[in-house]
Amino acid sequence: MVPSADSKPRILVVDDDAEIRELIIFFIESQFPVQVVAAENGLVAKEILEKDPLFQIVVSDYHMPKMNGGELLQYIKSTNLLAKFILLSATDPDSAVGAKVLKPDALAEKPFFAEALKAALQKFLPKASNQDHSGEYVRVSIRNLFQLGSIPHALYARLSENKYIRVVCGHDIFGNEETEQFKKKGITHLYIKHEHANAFFKQLMEVYLALSQRESMSEGDMLAVSAEINSAIQDMASSFGFSPELEQVTKTGVNLALKTIETNPSLRKLFEQLSVESDNYLAIHCSRLPYLANYISKLMGWVSGATAEKMALASFLHDSILSLPNEMTRELEHGQLLTSLSPNAYQVFVQHPVKAAKMVAKFTEIPPDVDIIIAQHHESCKGTGYPMGLNHTRIAPLSCVFIVAHDLLCFYEKAQNKTISYLNTNFIQTMRCRFSSG
Repeated sequence: MVPSADSKPRILVVDDDAEIRELIIFFIESQFPVQVVAAENGLVAKEILEKDPLFQIVVSDYHMPKMNGGELLQYIKSTNLLAKFILLSATDPDSAVGAKVLKPDALAEKPFFAEALKAALQKFLPKASNQDHSGEYVRVSIRNLFQLGSIPHALYARLSENKYIRVVCGHDIFGNEETEQFKKKGITHLYIKHEHANAFFKQLMEVYLALSQRESMSEGDMLAVSAEINSAIQDMASSFGFSPELEQVTKTGVNLALKTIETNPSLRKLFEQLSVESDNYLAIHCSRLPYLANYISKLMGWVSGATAEKMALASFLHDSILSLPNEMTRELEHGQLLTSLSPNAYQVFVQHPVKAAKMVAKFTEIPPDVDIIIAQHHESCKGTGYPMGLNHTRIAPLSCVFIVAHDLLCFYEKAQNKTISYLNTNFIQTMRCRFSSG
Protein backbone atom coordinates (compact mmCIF):
# COMPACT_ATOMS: atom_id res chain seq x y z
CA MET A 1 0.00 0.00 0.00
CA VAL A 2 1.39 3.41 -0.99
CA PRO A 3 0.08 6.94 -0.39
CA SER A 4 -2.19 8.38 -3.05
CA ALA A 5 -0.54 10.63 -5.63
CA ASP A 6 -2.29 13.76 -4.42
CA SER A 7 -1.46 13.31 -0.71
CA LYS A 8 1.37 15.22 0.95
CA PRO A 9 4.52 13.24 1.84
CA ARG A 10 4.65 12.36 5.53
CA ILE A 11 7.66 12.79 7.80
CA LEU A 12 8.15 11.54 11.37
CA VAL A 13 10.39 13.80 13.51
CA VAL A 14 11.87 12.19 16.65
CA ASP A 15 13.71 14.17 19.33
CA ASP A 16 13.41 14.18 23.13
CA ASP A 17 14.19 17.93 23.35
CA ALA A 18 10.83 19.64 22.79
CA GLU A 19 12.34 22.94 21.63
CA ILE A 20 14.70 21.28 19.16
CA ARG A 21 11.88 19.04 17.96
CA GLU A 22 9.66 22.04 17.26
CA LEU A 23 12.53 23.83 15.53
CA ILE A 24 13.12 20.84 13.24
CA ILE A 25 9.41 20.62 12.44
CA PHE A 26 9.23 24.34 11.78
CA PHE A 27 12.23 24.18 9.46
CA ILE A 28 10.84 21.25 7.47
CA GLU A 29 7.36 22.76 7.12
CA SER A 30 8.81 26.12 6.09
CA GLN A 31 10.72 24.44 3.24
CA PHE A 32 8.43 21.71 1.91
CA PRO A 33 4.69 21.01 1.46
CA VAL A 34 4.63 17.96 3.74
CA GLN A 35 2.81 16.56 6.76
CA VAL A 36 4.94 16.23 9.88
CA VAL A 37 4.22 14.02 12.92
CA ALA A 38 6.25 14.39 16.14
CA ALA A 39 7.53 11.80 18.60
CA GLU A 40 9.41 12.54 21.84
CA ASN A 41 11.61 9.43 21.77
CA GLY A 42 12.37 6.30 19.77
CA LEU A 43 9.84 4.13 21.59
CA VAL A 44 6.97 6.51 20.82
CA ALA A 45 8.18 6.69 17.20
CA LYS A 46 8.20 2.86 17.04
CA GLU A 47 4.61 2.74 18.33
CA ILE A 48 3.55 5.30 15.72
CA LEU A 49 5.22 3.32 12.92
CA GLU A 50 3.60 0.07 14.09
CA LYS A 51 0.16 1.64 13.72
CA ASP A 52 0.96 3.71 10.64
CA PRO A 53 3.91 2.42 8.56
CA LEU A 54 3.41 4.75 5.55
CA PHE A 55 5.85 7.51 6.46
CA GLN A 56 8.27 8.36 3.65
CA ILE A 57 10.97 9.76 5.93
CA VAL A 58 12.02 9.53 9.59
CA VAL A 59 14.20 12.34 10.95
CA SER A 60 15.64 11.31 14.31
CA ASP A 61 18.05 12.39 17.03
CA TYR A 62 20.41 9.74 18.39
CA HIS A 63 20.68 10.25 22.18
CA MET A 64 17.14 9.70 23.55
CA PRO A 65 15.67 7.82 26.52
CA LYS A 66 13.78 4.51 26.19
CA MET A 67 14.92 3.91 22.60
CA ASN A 68 17.76 5.79 20.93
CA GLY A 69 18.13 6.67 17.25
CA GLY A 70 20.32 3.65 16.49
CA GLU A 71 17.75 1.25 17.93
CA LEU A 72 14.97 3.00 16.02
CA LEU A 73 16.95 2.63 12.78
CA GLN A 74 17.48 -1.05 13.57
CA TYR A 75 13.71 -1.51 14.04
CA ILE A 76 12.94 0.23 10.71
CA LYS A 77 15.46 -1.91 8.79
CA SER A 78 14.39 -5.16 10.46
CA THR A 79 10.71 -4.64 9.62
CA ASN A 80 11.45 -3.62 6.01
CA LEU A 81 9.73 -0.27 6.32
CA LEU A 82 10.23 1.92 3.25
CA ALA A 83 10.94 5.10 5.22
CA LYS A 84 14.29 6.79 4.60
CA PHE A 85 16.16 7.45 7.86
CA ILE A 86 17.92 10.81 8.42
CA LEU A 87 20.03 10.94 11.57
CA LEU A 88 20.21 14.34 13.23
CA SER A 89 23.01 14.21 15.76
CA ALA A 90 26.30 15.71 16.87
CA THR A 91 27.57 12.13 17.26
CA ASP A 92 29.64 10.44 14.59
CA PRO A 93 27.29 8.11 12.64
CA ASP A 94 29.55 5.03 12.92
CA SER A 95 29.85 5.22 16.70
CA ALA A 96 26.26 6.34 17.11
CA VAL A 97 24.54 3.59 15.20
CA GLY A 98 26.94 0.95 16.47
CA ALA A 99 26.79 -1.75 13.85
CA LYS A 100 28.36 -0.28 10.71
CA VAL A 101 26.05 -2.29 8.49
CA LEU A 102 23.18 -0.11 9.68
CA LYS A 103 23.98 3.20 8.08
CA PRO A 104 21.43 6.01 8.13
CA ASP A 105 20.31 7.10 4.67
CA ALA A 106 21.59 10.60 5.44
CA LEU A 107 23.26 12.48 8.29
CA ALA A 108 22.71 16.09 9.35
CA GLU A 109 24.98 17.23 12.16
CA LYS A 110 23.70 19.33 15.04
CA PRO A 111 23.52 22.15 15.83
CA PHE A 112 23.85 23.54 12.28
CA PHE A 113 21.70 20.96 10.56
CA ALA A 114 19.63 23.13 8.19
CA GLU A 115 21.57 22.81 4.91
CA ALA A 116 22.30 19.09 5.27
CA LEU A 117 18.72 18.30 6.30
CA LYS A 118 17.29 20.29 3.42
CA ALA A 119 19.60 18.53 0.94
CA ALA A 120 18.59 15.12 2.28
CA LEU A 121 14.88 15.93 2.13
CA GLN A 122 15.22 17.23 -1.42
CA LYS A 123 16.89 13.93 -2.33
CA PHE A 124 14.25 11.70 -0.73
CA LEU A 125 11.01 13.61 -1.28
CA PRO A 126 9.00 13.22 -4.50
CA LYS A 127 9.97 15.76 -7.15
CA ALA A 128 6.63 17.60 -6.90
CA SER A 129 7.29 18.37 -3.24
CA ASN A 130 10.48 20.24 -4.15
CA GLN A 131 8.84 22.62 -6.59
CA ASP A 132 7.15 25.96 -6.05
CA HIS A 133 3.69 26.02 -7.58
CA SER A 134 2.84 29.59 -8.52
CA GLY A 135 -0.82 30.37 -8.99
CA GLU A 136 -2.27 31.61 -12.26
CA TYR A 137 -2.91 35.08 -10.80
CA VAL A 138 -0.76 37.53 -8.84
CA ARG A 139 -2.29 40.15 -6.58
CA VAL A 140 -1.57 43.87 -7.03
CA SER A 141 -2.68 46.58 -4.60
CA ILE A 142 -5.08 49.30 -5.74
CA ARG A 143 -2.52 51.86 -4.55
CA ASN A 144 0.12 50.51 -6.93
CA LEU A 145 -2.33 50.38 -9.83
CA PHE A 146 -3.18 54.04 -9.23
CA GLN A 147 0.53 54.92 -9.17
CA LEU A 148 1.03 53.25 -12.54
CA GLY A 149 -1.95 55.03 -14.06
CA SER A 150 -2.15 53.22 -17.39
CA ILE A 151 -2.55 49.46 -17.02
CA PRO A 152 -1.09 47.40 -19.89
CA HIS A 153 -2.79 44.14 -18.89
CA ALA A 154 -6.25 42.95 -17.93
CA LEU A 155 -7.13 43.05 -14.21
CA TYR A 156 -9.22 40.50 -12.35
CA ALA A 157 -11.22 40.47 -9.11
CA ARG A 158 -11.12 37.38 -6.93
CA LEU A 159 -14.56 35.88 -6.27
CA SER A 160 -13.39 32.74 -4.45
CA GLU A 161 -10.24 30.69 -3.99
CA ASN A 162 -10.19 29.46 -7.58
CA LYS A 163 -12.57 31.85 -9.34
CA TYR A 164 -11.61 35.22 -10.86
CA ILE A 165 -13.51 37.64 -13.08
CA ARG A 166 -12.06 40.30 -15.40
CA VAL A 167 -12.96 43.80 -14.21
CA VAL A 168 -10.52 45.99 -16.21
CA CYS A 169 -9.46 45.46 -19.82
CA GLY A 170 -5.86 45.88 -20.91
CA HIS A 171 -4.47 49.39 -21.64
CA ASP A 172 -7.17 51.13 -19.60
CA ILE A 173 -6.58 54.18 -17.40
CA PHE A 174 -6.63 53.53 -13.65
CA GLY A 175 -7.15 56.88 -11.91
CA ASN A 176 -8.96 58.41 -8.94
CA GLU A 177 -12.41 57.32 -10.15
CA GLU A 178 -11.41 53.67 -10.52
CA THR A 179 -9.54 53.70 -7.21
CA GLU A 180 -12.55 55.06 -5.30
CA GLN A 181 -14.91 52.67 -7.05
CA PHE A 182 -13.02 49.62 -5.80
CA LYS A 183 -12.37 51.08 -2.35
CA LYS A 184 -16.11 51.60 -1.82
CA LYS A 185 -16.58 47.90 -2.48
CA GLY A 186 -13.90 47.05 0.08
CA ILE A 187 -11.49 45.79 -2.60
CA THR A 188 -7.86 46.59 -1.78
CA HIS A 189 -6.23 44.28 -4.37
CA LEU A 190 -6.87 43.16 -7.92
CA TYR A 191 -5.06 40.41 -9.84
CA ILE A 192 -3.07 40.09 -13.05
CA LYS A 193 -2.12 36.94 -14.96
CA HIS A 194 1.09 35.38 -13.66
CA GLU A 195 2.85 35.62 -17.03
CA HIS A 196 2.44 39.42 -17.00
CA ALA A 197 3.63 39.98 -13.43
CA ASN A 198 7.35 40.47 -14.04
CA ALA A 199 6.76 43.05 -16.77
CA PHE A 200 4.24 44.82 -14.57
CA PHE A 201 6.59 45.05 -11.60
CA LYS A 202 9.44 46.30 -13.80
CA GLN A 203 7.18 49.11 -14.97
CA LEU A 204 6.18 49.88 -11.40
CA MET A 205 9.82 49.87 -10.32
CA GLU A 206 10.63 52.57 -12.88
CA VAL A 207 7.81 54.75 -11.53
CA TYR A 208 9.06 54.44 -7.95
CA LEU A 209 12.65 55.04 -8.96
CA ALA A 210 11.60 58.30 -10.63
CA LEU A 211 9.56 59.31 -7.56
CA SER A 212 12.41 58.58 -5.15
CA GLN A 213 14.78 60.80 -7.12
CA ARG A 214 12.59 63.88 -6.92
CA GLU A 215 14.37 66.66 -5.07
CA SER A 216 11.39 68.61 -3.70
CA MET A 217 9.75 65.98 -1.50
CA SER A 218 8.55 66.68 2.03
CA GLU A 219 9.00 64.09 4.75
CA GLY A 220 5.29 63.34 4.46
CA ASP A 221 5.66 62.74 0.70
CA MET A 222 8.64 60.48 1.32
CA LEU A 223 6.68 58.43 3.86
CA ALA A 224 3.76 58.12 1.44
CA VAL A 225 5.97 56.97 -1.44
CA SER A 226 7.79 54.63 0.95
CA ALA A 227 4.45 53.06 1.90
CA GLU A 228 3.58 52.57 -1.77
CA ILE A 229 6.93 50.89 -2.41
CA ASN A 230 6.30 48.62 0.58
CA SER A 231 2.94 47.66 -0.88
CA ALA A 232 4.69 46.60 -4.08
CA ILE A 233 7.29 44.66 -2.09
CA GLN A 234 4.56 42.70 -0.30
CA ASP A 235 2.82 41.81 -3.56
CA MET A 236 6.05 40.72 -5.24
CA ALA A 237 7.42 38.77 -2.26
CA SER A 238 4.18 36.90 -1.54
CA SER A 239 3.79 36.01 -5.23
CA PHE A 240 7.36 35.21 -6.32
CA GLY A 241 9.60 35.08 -3.27
CA PHE A 242 13.01 36.31 -4.33
CA SER A 243 13.41 37.97 -7.74
CA PRO A 244 15.81 40.59 -9.18
CA GLU A 245 12.81 42.93 -9.54
CA LEU A 246 12.00 42.58 -5.84
CA GLU A 247 15.61 43.33 -4.92
CA GLN A 248 15.63 46.46 -7.08
CA VAL A 249 12.33 47.77 -5.72
CA THR A 250 13.58 47.16 -2.16
CA LYS A 251 16.82 49.04 -2.81
CA THR A 252 14.81 51.96 -4.20
CA GLY A 253 12.71 52.04 -1.04
CA VAL A 254 15.73 51.73 1.25
CA ASN A 255 17.53 54.56 -0.53
CA LEU A 256 14.45 56.73 -0.10
CA ALA A 257 14.27 55.88 3.61
CA LEU A 258 17.97 56.69 4.08
CA LYS A 259 17.47 59.97 2.24
CA THR A 260 14.63 60.84 4.63
CA ILE A 261 16.67 59.87 7.68
CA GLU A 262 19.50 62.15 6.50
CA THR A 263 17.14 65.14 6.68
CA ASN A 264 17.10 64.37 10.44
CA PRO A 265 13.62 65.52 11.45
CA SER A 266 12.92 65.57 15.18
CA LEU A 267 11.37 62.50 16.73
CA ARG A 268 8.29 64.55 17.58
CA LYS A 269 7.92 65.56 13.92
CA LEU A 270 8.32 61.94 12.89
CA PHE A 271 5.48 60.84 15.18
CA GLU A 272 3.26 63.54 13.68
CA GLN A 273 3.91 62.01 10.26
CA LEU A 274 3.14 58.54 11.64
CA SER A 275 -0.46 59.53 12.32
CA VAL A 276 -1.29 59.28 8.61
CA GLU A 277 -3.75 56.40 8.09
CA SER A 278 -3.84 53.90 5.23
CA ASP A 279 -5.93 51.00 4.01
CA ASN A 280 -2.72 48.92 3.82
CA TYR A 281 -1.56 48.42 7.38
CA LEU A 282 1.62 46.48 6.56
CA ALA A 283 2.80 48.98 3.96
CA ILE A 284 2.58 51.83 6.47
CA HIS A 285 4.00 49.72 9.29
CA CYS A 286 7.06 48.60 7.29
CA SER A 287 7.76 52.02 5.81
CA ARG A 288 7.84 53.75 9.22
CA LEU A 289 9.90 51.26 11.14
CA PRO A 290 13.31 52.26 9.68
CA TYR A 291 13.04 55.74 11.19
CA LEU A 292 12.38 54.49 14.71
CA ALA A 293 15.02 51.76 14.46
CA ASN A 294 17.61 54.27 13.32
CA TYR A 295 16.76 56.79 16.04
CA ILE A 296 17.27 54.12 18.68
CA SER A 297 20.51 53.02 16.97
CA LYS A 298 21.80 56.60 17.13
CA LEU A 299 20.95 56.80 20.83
CA MET A 300 23.04 53.65 21.28
CA GLY A 301 25.94 55.33 19.48
CA TRP A 302 25.57 53.18 16.35
CA VAL A 303 25.59 55.90 13.71
CA SER A 304 27.27 54.27 10.72
CA GLY A 305 25.69 54.20 7.30
CA ALA A 306 25.93 50.40 7.32
CA THR A 307 23.75 50.20 10.44
CA ALA A 308 21.17 52.56 8.92
CA GLU A 309 21.04 50.45 5.75
CA LYS A 310 20.63 47.22 7.73
CA MET A 311 17.77 48.67 9.76
CA ALA A 312 16.05 50.00 6.64
CA LEU A 313 16.36 46.68 4.77
CA ALA A 314 15.10 44.71 7.76
CA SER A 315 12.19 47.13 8.19
CA PHE A 316 11.12 46.91 4.57
CA LEU A 317 11.34 43.13 4.36
CA HIS A 318 10.55 41.70 7.81
CA ASP A 319 6.85 41.16 6.99
CA SER A 320 7.20 41.00 3.23
CA ILE A 321 5.84 37.49 2.73
CA LEU A 322 2.70 37.93 4.87
CA SER A 323 -0.52 37.75 2.86
CA LEU A 324 -3.13 37.53 5.63
CA PRO A 325 -6.12 39.93 5.68
CA ASN A 326 -5.23 43.52 6.58
CA GLU A 327 -7.07 43.76 9.92
CA MET A 328 -5.94 40.31 11.02
CA THR A 329 -2.30 41.25 10.31
CA ARG A 330 -2.65 44.45 12.35
CA GLU A 331 -4.02 42.57 15.37
CA LEU A 332 -1.37 39.85 15.09
CA GLU A 333 1.45 42.40 14.93
CA HIS A 334 -0.05 44.01 18.03
CA GLY A 335 0.13 40.71 19.92
CA GLN A 336 -3.56 39.77 19.63
CA LEU A 337 -5.45 36.87 18.03
CA LEU A 338 -2.49 34.45 17.87
CA THR A 339 -4.11 31.73 19.99
CA SER A 340 -7.43 31.98 18.13
CA LEU A 341 -6.01 31.39 14.64
CA SER A 342 -6.73 28.30 12.59
CA PRO A 343 -3.75 25.89 12.45
CA ASN A 344 -2.96 26.97 8.89
CA ALA A 345 -3.10 30.72 9.61
CA TYR A 346 -1.09 30.17 12.81
CA GLN A 347 1.67 28.44 10.87
CA VAL A 348 1.71 31.16 8.19
CA PHE A 349 2.15 33.89 10.77
CA VAL A 350 4.55 32.16 13.17
CA GLN A 351 6.81 31.03 10.32
CA HIS A 352 6.99 34.37 8.51
CA PRO A 353 10.20 35.69 10.17
CA VAL A 354 12.31 32.71 9.06
CA LYS A 355 10.68 32.50 5.63
CA ALA A 356 11.35 36.19 5.01
CA ALA A 357 14.94 35.80 6.26
CA LYS A 358 15.58 32.93 3.85
CA MET A 359 14.27 35.02 0.95
CA VAL A 360 16.42 38.01 1.94
CA ALA A 361 19.54 35.84 2.13
CA LYS A 362 19.27 35.43 -1.66
CA PHE A 363 19.75 39.17 -2.26
CA THR A 364 23.10 40.15 -3.78
CA GLU A 365 25.32 42.73 -2.08
CA ILE A 366 23.20 42.64 1.05
CA PRO A 367 25.01 43.63 4.27
CA PRO A 368 25.54 40.86 6.84
CA ASP A 369 23.06 40.42 9.70
CA VAL A 370 19.93 41.63 7.86
CA ASP A 371 18.51 38.11 7.58
CA ILE A 372 19.31 37.51 11.28
CA ILE A 373 17.46 40.70 12.31
CA ILE A 374 14.43 39.61 10.27
CA ALA A 375 14.48 36.03 11.59
CA GLN A 376 14.59 37.26 15.20
CA HIS A 377 12.18 40.23 15.11
CA HIS A 378 9.43 38.41 17.05
CA GLU A 379 11.75 36.87 19.67
CA SER A 380 11.67 37.95 23.32
CA CYS A 381 14.38 38.31 25.98
CA LYS A 382 12.50 35.80 28.18
CA GLY A 383 12.44 33.12 25.47
CA THR A 384 8.67 33.42 24.99
CA GLY A 385 8.83 34.77 21.43
CA TYR A 386 8.72 32.92 18.12
CA PRO A 387 9.53 31.14 15.93
CA MET A 388 12.63 29.85 17.75
CA GLY A 389 11.98 30.80 21.38
CA LEU A 390 15.38 32.48 21.77
CA ASN A 391 16.21 34.24 25.03
CA HIS A 392 18.36 37.34 25.54
CA THR A 393 21.61 35.35 25.46
CA ARG A 394 20.98 34.27 21.86
CA ILE A 395 19.40 37.36 20.27
CA ALA A 396 21.83 39.49 18.23
CA PRO A 397 22.47 43.10 19.40
CA LEU A 398 21.05 44.72 16.24
CA SER A 399 18.04 42.44 16.53
CA CYS A 400 17.48 43.74 20.07
CA VAL A 401 17.36 47.33 18.81
CA PHE A 402 15.00 46.31 16.02
CA ILE A 403 12.70 44.43 18.44
CA VAL A 404 12.41 47.49 20.71
CA ALA A 405 11.70 49.74 17.69
CA HIS A 406 9.11 47.25 16.42
CA ASP A 407 7.42 47.10 19.84
CA LEU A 408 7.44 50.90 20.09
CA LEU A 409 5.78 51.26 16.69
CA CYS A 410 3.13 48.63 17.50
CA PHE A 411 2.51 50.32 20.88
CA TYR A 412 2.07 53.66 19.09
CA GLU A 413 -0.23 52.20 16.44
CA LYS A 414 -2.72 50.80 18.96
CA ALA A 415 -2.50 53.68 21.49
CA GLN A 416 -5.52 55.99 21.71
CA ASN A 417 -3.37 58.80 23.11
CA LYS A 418 -0.53 59.38 20.63
CA THR A 419 1.29 62.21 22.41
CA ILE A 420 5.01 61.96 23.07
CA SER A 421 4.53 62.36 26.84
CA TYR A 422 2.06 59.44 26.91
CA LEU A 423 4.47 57.26 24.93
CA ASN A 424 7.42 58.20 27.14
CA THR A 425 5.58 57.22 30.33
CA ASN A 426 3.47 54.24 29.30
CA PHE A 427 5.73 52.54 26.76
CA ILE A 428 8.70 52.54 29.13
CA GLN A 429 6.56 51.17 31.97
CA THR A 430 5.27 48.41 29.70
CA MET A 431 8.74 47.54 28.49
CA ARG A 432 10.16 47.31 32.03
CA CYS A 433 7.92 44.28 32.46
CA ARG A 434 8.46 42.82 29.01
CA PHE A 435 12.24 43.32 29.00
CA SER A 436 12.87 42.54 32.67
CA SER A 437 15.94 40.44 31.90
CA GLY A 438 18.91 40.68 29.54
